[in-house]
Amino acid sequence: MEDLSVQHHFMKRYVLATLIAIELLMSFSFLGYFHVEPISLTIAYLPVLLAGALLGPWEATAVGTVFGLASMWKASAGYVMPSDQLFSPLFSGNPLGSLVLSVGSRALFGLFSGLLYAGAKRIRLCGVWVGLVSFLGRPIHSLLVYSTMALFFPEAGYGPGIVFTEFLSQSTVLSNLGTAAVVLLIWGASRTQTWHRIQQRIELSFSIHTRERCRRLTIVVMAGFTLAAAFAVTVYFVHRIDYVLSGRGIDLSETSYADIMHLQVQFLFGIMSLMMLMLLFLILNRHYNSYAAYEGKIDFLTSAMTRRAFFSACSRALKSVRNQTPPLGYFIMVDLDRFKEINDQYGHPEGDRALKGVTHCLKETMGEQCIIGRMGGDEFAALLCEDIPADELEASLKLFQARIHRIRWGEHHLTCSVGVFPVKAGLSPEELYQEADRLLYAAKEQGRDRYVIGQ
Repeated sequence: MEDLSVQHHFMKRYVLATLIAIELLMSFSFLGYFHVEPISLTIAYLPVLLAGALLGPWEATAVGTVFGLASMWKASAGYVMPSDQLFSPLFSGNPLGSLVLSVGSRALFGLFSGLLYAGAKRIRLCGVWVGLVSFLGRPIHSLLVYSTMALFFPEAGYGPGIVFTEFLSQSTVLSNLGTAAVVLLIWGASRTQTWHRIQQRIELSFSIHTRERCRRLTIVVMAGFTLAAAFAVTVYFVHRIDYVLSGRGIDLSETSYADIMHLQVQFLFGIMSLMMLMLLFLILNRHYNSYAAYEGKIDFLTSAMTRRAFFSACSRALKSVRNQTPPLGYFIMVDLDRFKEINDQYGHPEGDRALKGVTHCLKETMGEQCIIGRMGGDEFAALLCEDIPADELEASLKLFQARIHRIRWGEHHLTCSVGVFPVKAGLSPEELYQEADRLLYAAKEQGRDRYVIGQ
């Protein structure tokens, strides 16, 4: 089974966006940092490891950068401990060092872990090695962070030796085992046939949404508006807190007001990450369901439309061009010559190969915008809603038949008869079908392996 890192580039974007949203949620909630006696767990680095295992080094670097930026924001509050303020360029006294510590070390952690996963997946028994990289994820992260602290803030007393001292502690071992279990579980699920089918359906759904770019732009605009409105609510809420406390005789200092604003923005990021996760789920669910509905309209063998779906698509297409000047396009009928002999002499698998080849050749020569349907058996129809000169049409038909001839069985090659009728205003798809079918049989009567274009 192929990994997500080498296929489905649309899915990679959505998985990356999901992991970034989870990273923000974990960074700004107890989900990433919690304490249960006698174990203290910090697992905000987990989405970085998942990005490395599922996607690749650069995606893991991106999630690691988000992890670092969130860490830097939290460290920039006035209420955090002095050791945490080392991660803030505002309080550490060494802005560059803090930036490298908070963001640089996390981005490097993402890149390094991603490279380790990429190497692990190329080795025999890759699951064992992926588990090992996951087990070492926390120590690698801690080693990079403490080494950076020793480099830029030696006076704080932290160094890489702490990692080796704590490596066999109960908290560290349990955390590492839990991390390895989670990554292996999700990575293993991403390699199953079920997950592969889900990815394939969602990926293919993008090809049938011709106005998807417009929809994505709408989502981006709405997301920007929502974010701006959420910040407005945040500022208003903090202002009202100050007003209520002032009414009860409690005046907030500038530092306290800034801390409350800081906390409220963290709350905002947490809520926005939840909204982002919900939005991503709704988008993927829509794509999955839309392709499931579309799949019912497609001929399973040839990937052409079924007869009913084809005529329905033609009706919509003809309505969109009815106000144009003639010719409005062409209705094309294709029928394979002596197809029954192919099945009888070479078997149905070879006949199926011929049928698949017709759809492929039509798409190649007539373009992706051409509507193609299988009428039944070895008969196909196509609607080309495009005003092209007669000589270009004939060139396309000759090229189509030449490519059909490439489908061979030993010394024999496939041929077909074609009838083409110009689209006229006022004619229904069924009437165009009848006219093109009449021309198709005229081609057969003239000796097959040719096309006839109506006037």
